[in-house]
Amino acid sequence: MTLAHEAGLTGTRRADDTAIWTRRLARWIPALMLAYGLLIWPVLYGRSPDTGPAFQVLQSESSALSQIYFPLLLLAAGFAWIATSYGRRRPLDDAATALIALFVTLCLVSALWSVAPGIALRRAVLQVAIVAALILSVRAAADPDGVVARIFWTLAAIMLVNLAMVAVKPAGPLGHEGVYPQKNGLGAAAALAILFALHQLFAGARWTRVAALLVIAVAVLLLVLSRSKTSLGLAALVPAIALAAAIVARATRLSPAVLVGLGAGLAYLVYAVGVAAYLWDFPAVATALFGDPTLTTRTEIWDFALPMTERRPWLGFGFESFWQAGPDSPSLREARGFVAKMPHAHNGYIDILLQLGRVGLALLMVILFAALHACGGALRARFGLGWLCLALMLFTGLYNFLESAWFRGFDFFSMSFVLATALTGEIRRSAAP
Repeated sequence: MTLAHEAGLTGTRRADDTAIWTRRLARWIPALMLAYGLLIWPVLYGRSPDTGPAFQVLQSESSALSQIYFPLLLLAAGFAWIATSYGRRRPLDDAATALIALFVTLCLVSALWSVAPGIALRRAVLQVAIVAALILSVRAAADPDGVVARIFWTLAAIMLVNLAMVAVKPAGPLGHEGVYPQKNGLGAAAALAILFALHQLFAGARWTRVAALLVIAVAVLLLVLSRSKTSLGLAALVPAIALAAAIVARATRLSPAVLVGLGAGLAYLVYAVGVAAYLWDFPAVATALFGDPTLTTRTEIWDFALPMTERRPWLGFGFESFWQAGPDSPSLREARGFVAKMPHAHNGYIDILLQLGRVGLALLMVILFAALHACGGALRARFGLGWLCLALMLFTGLYNFLESAWFRGFDFFSMSFVLATALTGEIRRSAAP
C-alpha cells in the first residue's frame, strides 16, 4: 500500500467520523431551537413584572441572548450541512422549503418600504436565521426519526418543569400560566407536546411509549388548568382531523392539500348558507364555540386592523412594522384604548396582510398548499411521521385564526411548521430505495 493510498484512506475515515458526529449534533438543533421559545425565553425574560402586550413584543425582537443563541445554532447547522451534504445535495431541494426561503427573503426586502426599516430588518434577520438553521439541520441530520425523538424528550422535560411550576405557583387571573407570561403560552406548549407524544405512542420503543402516555396525561392536565380554549379545542380536534385526512389521502392518493382545501371550502359554505338563511351569524357562532361573541375582544382588534390593510394593500407596512415598532407604529398612532398596546392582531393572516400585503398573504397560501401537498409523499413513505407533519401544519394553520404565529420571532408553532415542511422531504428521501 502506497503512502498516497494510506493518506487517502485516512482522509476518508476522518471525513466519515466528522459526518457521524455532525449528524448527531444536527439531530439536536431543532429541539434546542424550540427550547428557546418553550423554556429559555419564558424563564429568563417572560417572568418580568411587566408581562403586558408591550413586553410581549420582545418575542419578535433580537434580545442580547437571542443574538448569540440563534446565530450559534445557525453556524452549527451550516457546519453540519457542509460536513454531510455539501456538493451532494442542495439545502432547498423541494418546492415547499424553496417557497419558505422566498417568503423570508420578502420579509428582508420589506425593510425598503417599512415604516420602521431598522426594526423590520432586525426582526427579518432573526427570522432568516431561524428558518435557515431549521432547514439546514434537518437536511444534515438525514434522520427524521432522530430529530422527532429529541424534540419529544425536550417537550417531556418542559412539561415536567411546567407541572412543577403549576404546583407551586397560584393561577393567574385567567388560568394557570406555568413558566409563561400568560395562560395561552402554557396551553400552546401543552398542545405541541400532545402532538409529538401521540406520534411516539405508536411509533416509539416500549419505554418511549410509556413515557408518551405520561406526557399526554401531564399535557392534558396543563391544558385544562391553563383554560386556553384555543389550544384545548385544537388539541382535541387536530389529531383526529389529521388522521382522517391522512387515511383518505393514502387510500385515494389524493393530495392532503386538496382534501384540506375541500374541507375548508365546505366549512365556509355551511357557514355562509347559514348566515344567508338567518340561522346564525358570526357572534352566534363565536358564542357557541367559545362562549364569547367578541372572542375575548379579538373582534375589536380586527375592526381596527382590517381597514388598515387597505392603506397599503399590496406590500403592507413592512415585516413586523405595524404593532409595537416604536413611535412610528401605525397601531400606536391611530388605534385607541387597549388596541394601541397590542403586540399583534391575534390573527396570523391579518398580520401577514398588514406586514406584507396581498403579495405576502398569497405567497403564504402557496406555501401552505405546497407543504400540505408534500405530506402526501411523506404519508405514503412513513405514515406515522407523515401524520405528525400534517398535524403540525394543520394546527399552525388553524391556530393562526385566533393567535398570530406565522413567521413571528421564535414562536414555537411557526418553527414547528418550518420543521414539519423540512421533515416531509427527508421522510420521502429516507424511504427511497
